[in-house]
Amino acid sequence: MDDAHRIYRELVLREFWPEIRVGLNLAFYRTYCVPRIARLLLGTGELTGRPLKRAYDTGVIMYELIAHGVDHPRGRQVLSALNRMHRAHDISDADYRYVLGTLVFIPTRWVDRYGPRPLTAAQRAATLGFYTRVGAAMGIPAIPATWEQFEAEFEEYERDNFAYDPAAAELLSSTKDLMVQRLPKPLRRFGFVQRMTAASLDAMLDQRARTALGRSEPGRLPRMIVHIGLRCRARLRRLRPVPVVDQWEPGRANAAYPGGYTLDQIGPSGTGR
Repeated sequence: MDDAHRIYRELVLREFWPEIRVGLNLAFYRTYCVPRIARLLLGTGELTGRPLKRAYDTGVIMYELIAHGVDHPRGRQVLSALNRMHRAHDISDADYRYVLGTLVFIPTRWVDRYGPRPLTAAQRAATLGFYTRVGAAMGIPAIPATWEQFEAEFEEYERDNFAYDPAAAELLSSTKDLMVQRLPKPLRRFGFVQRMTAASLDAMLDQRARTALGRSEPGRLPRMIVHIGLRCRARLRRLRPVPVVDQWEPGRANAAYPGGYTLDQIGPSGTGR
């Protein structure tokens, strides 16, 4: 395990586990803001036809890579599955680099805003180093070598490519429905709770993303609830010690795989084999 992987693994699976989980989800939702990516995602039918499995498969893929790295047998199996899934589609190098960039910048920005402390320079370098290795293993060319260069390319891509598309609205609607389904059963039947849950996602997005997704700025109440709640949690987290064990473990049961999973089950039609 190289230093970049070791540092990044520690910050994701232990020190910033709650924040990185949210940040990685927001990174994925942000890809809906690019019309051709949104249409591709909608066209697979996975996000609307099997949203629960698709959501957990995405998490499994990410955390398997983070936990084991690109050189571990499980990491290599996940990367092989990813490459098989992506070869079925015509995806440009710029789009690949953008999606990779969402994993670098969106969780980092979320941690800096709502974590117990911002990432250190070493943790930022490790984040970039880890995803540079992942990108190279996926054959993504011309990944910028520095944080500043990559972030500048990332920002330029969003300015040039973000736009509203009906496919994005359909994907976002499916995502919000899934969020409601994951609430405790007694709460799901209350319309106010459903609306607040859906509005909370809008409140977590920045204005550029909301515009591309066709969403207006949420009302003051959900914005205050989200912001104050997250800032209070950050203050409390500063008082707690960093966990000494990983907060995620491979193969464990979840809502999509109540009996646990194997990598062969991950992806459309079990492409993880």
